[in-house]
Amino acid sequence: MIHQGKKGSIKKCISIYFKTKMSIMFFLTLTQISTVAGYSQTVEGSTGPSLPEDILTIEQCIEIALKNSYEIIKGRGELNKAEINLKDAKAGRLPELNLSGGYNLNDTYHKLEWDENYYDLTLSASIAPYNGGRTRINVLKSHALLDSAKENYRLTKMTLVLDVINKYYNLLEAAELLKLKKESLSQKKKHLEFANAQFTLGLTSKADILKAEVDVASAEVDLLQAEGNVELAQAELNNAMGIGLENPTKIQMTRFTKEEYPDFNTCLKEALTHRPEILQQQANLTINRYDLELAQKDRLPSFAITGAYKVFFDKLAGSLSDRINWDKSTDWSVGIGFSFPLYEGGIRSRALQTAEIELNKAKLNYLELEKEIILEVKLAHLNLVTAFKKIELTEKQVKRAEENYNAVDGMYKTGVASITEVADAELALSSSRVNYIKAIYEYLLAQAILKKNMGKSPF
Repeated sequence: MIHQGKKGSIKKCISIYFKTKMSIMFFLTLTQISTVAGYSQTVEGSTGPSLPEDILTIEQCIEIALKNSYEIIKGRGELNKAEINLKDAKAGRLPELNLSGGYNLNDTYHKLEWDENYYDLTLSASIAPYNGGRTRINVLKSHALLDSAKENYRLTKMTLVLDVINKYYNLLEAAELLKLKKESLSQKKKHLEFANAQFTLGLTSKADILKAEVDVASAEVDLLQAEGNVELAQAELNNAMGIGLENPTKIQMTRFTKEEYPDFNTCLKEALTHRPEILQQQANLTINRYDLELAQKDRLPSFAITGAYKVFFDKLAGSLSDRINWDKSTDWSVGIGFSFPLYEGGIRSRALQTAEIELNKAKLNYLELEKEIILEVKLAHLNLVTAFKKIELTEKQVKRAEENYNAVDGMYKTGVASITEVADAELALSSSRVNYIKAIYEYLLAQAILKKNMGKSPF
């Protein structure tokens, strides 16, 4: 039994302790509110100062990545090449003009003279008005090749944008978890202080202090790991943007709004209509059909019209009558060419067979791609639905864990609950908060992935 005077002294000490504790907790609460307010604006790297204008939104990160990506540059080059090939194909419809000439000496004409026997200067023109429709098919094929290059370029951009979004959300998530670890360490330190005070007053055992010290050490390790995760996530985002890994990038918090997820059939219809892969494969099918048609045309006859116009400059430089009489100083010719393949060792027949094989292969690739897209959209839609429901569940979990922790913490401070029960309640609260944060960013990323799988921009 505790002596009455000693009991009064203990009450007085506990009263002083709680007054001091309340002031400390009030200061900590203000500090945490300030930290959260700053965090809602930016998430910053762990090294180097950054100016306010360096704070990047997700749109700015995407813009930087598109500007610096080698894949985007290469894709743009392929697109330009396809446009050049189309111009070349259209040029096949136009006449061809050539200017040729020379000056020759031989056994008969070996004196340096300005005479038509020594030199030749010819302006020639040719055009193929009919070649079995090959020029028209080549133009259409070049259009299809350009369409394929455009869709491939769009796919490259969408893939890069999704990667930046993923890395952006990873950094935000890592920073949120770091904030939780800091709060957890602060709370565990307060428990250690309280355990020491209780032990000083003889109200608890040494085991409670040891338990609190172990919890603090464990929280410090968790905080160290969380800091490393933030640095790693920052380096990955920098790499996705094509900038230096050590750049102290700051990013803004993204606004989270929970939206109703779309119907699966709507998503699938959009995907099979707008996915760049499906449109590219459709263009490839068209290209293979034109290749087959060209192989068939190679067996048909072709016609060509050629013309030449010669000018004799020695006559133009001669007498006045020669200069006036243009007919004596010029010469022209026109010809019609005809070609019909008879035998070439079966090369055209084998080319036709190869074109048919490639067309069938392209058709199978298209069917296989459709199956892959259906599966990808299904998985992406399920992941979005799961993430949507997980947010609701983890939100309830956090509320219940907070209520449980507050109750246990109050019981511990009145001596009813043990420090082990407090640690268990705090662990449950921390886990529920972690799960909630992860669920939010899983949902945001699942939204972006589904948009890409539907053939839309992920952001």
